[in-house]
Amino acid sequence: MNFTEFESNFYQYLKKHGNISPRTSTNYISWLRFLSNDYSIDKDLDEVSIKGIIAQERVKKEFRSIYKSVKDLNNFSAALKKYITFMEFDFELKTEKTIENEILKIEVNTKLTATEKSILMLARIGQGKYRKQLIEYWNGCSVSGFKRFDLLVASHIKPWKDSNNFERIDVYNGLLLLPNYDKLFDRGFINFDNNGKILISKLISKEDQEILRIDDKLKLSNLEANHKKYLEYHRENYFMM
Repeated sequence: MNFTEFESNFYQYLKKHGNISPRTSTNYISWLRFLSNDYSIDKDLDEVSIKGIIAQERVKKEFRSIYKSVKDLNNFSAALKKYITFMEFDFELKTEKTIENEILKIEVNTKLTATEKSILMLARIGQGKYRKQLIEYWNGCSVSGFKRFDLLVASHIKPWKDSNNFERIDVYNGLLLLPNYDKLFDRGFINFDNNGKILISKLISKEDQEILRIDDKLKLSNLEANHKKYLEYHRENYFMM
């Protein structure tokens, strides 16, 4: 699989376990994107292949206008090594297991009624009463106003796995989005400031922005103060600057 398939999970891993700044995390992704044009950056990456990549880059850097210094090679090496630790950590599998465990905890929680359990678990997948509440609140896509509700995705702002039971069904922790906006938000490529104005990651090129129909004029249609803590959480923990 292409490196871009793992970008979002890699960024989340770096945020939680990388011991580096958000800006450096974003730079790591930019460097690995660059390298993935010529090399396989995947689960088979190892120390031997890193040495081979750096050896080739030491020659190639003389014939291009960017990434020409020894420091750039060191940055490439650091990003590649961090990617190995990410693959060894198996972040995606651990995330799936976490979700399974959280659902199991709800199922066996004797303090919750059957109805409460159902509401929480359906909220996890954007269905049921929670989805209806988001439709009633937003009355269309939270960004575009598009009203084909069957095509819109109910999405948590602060992810379900990070939220407590109240936050999981709090209407202010939810957006109703067209699939392209939902995926971009979920993957950390867009967020919104406290006035609702869209923030776009520098990892989304201008060409991709045109294809995806996003620009800096977009904003949330009905932002309230209660949304802000959730947006701030997403910005701090998931948005790729």
